[in-house]
Amino acid sequence: MREDIAEYKQIAIIRTLKAISPEALKTAPPQSRKNMKRIVCTATLLALPLTAMAFGEAGQWSSGWGQGTFEYNVADNAGNALYIACSEDRPVSMTLTVKGTQYGSYSEKGFDLMVDGNEVQTPYETASRVGANNFYHLWDGLRKAKTLRARTADGLVVDLPTKGSAKALPATGTNEFACTTEF
Repeated sequence: MREDIAEYKQIAIIRTLKAISPEALKTAPPQSRKNMKRIVCTATLLALPLTAMAFGEAGQWSSGWGQGTFEYNVADNAGNALYIACSEDRPVSMTLTVKGTQYGSYSEKGFDLMVDGNEVQTPYETASRVGANNFYHLWDGLRKAKTLRARTADGLVVDLPTKGSAKALPATGTNEFACTTEF
């Protein structure tokens, strides 16, 4: 989902840049040319970090905050990624992207996670007491994990990095931890 938002922003920026053609710059009055150049520079600067922010740094966990949502992400060098979104007014959501296909909270396709060999089935389904407890157990496990493996509903298996998880993921029970469950 985060990747989709970044892609939509990039498309909007590209459309803006295309509207300001070189011919328009040549024929515009000096003040308009100056404004158009500012728009082009601003749009270019805004577009640069979108790709990096959409995926985080490959090989390690990253965290961020935007529009009321705390975001946690890990990606491997092949572009497979696990994205966790936490907000105080919405239950946690998780999206796993494997070979360009999304699984999890916003997909009909599910996934399971194995942390140090311990499996948690559909960790993003938190509408029951068991589901909520599984999520908190998973979170605590992710913070100290040595291995992280994801398995999709259609049988794909991917190993994801654990580097930096303790730094990126705040401990449960702290003020920094903003994840809520449905239950």
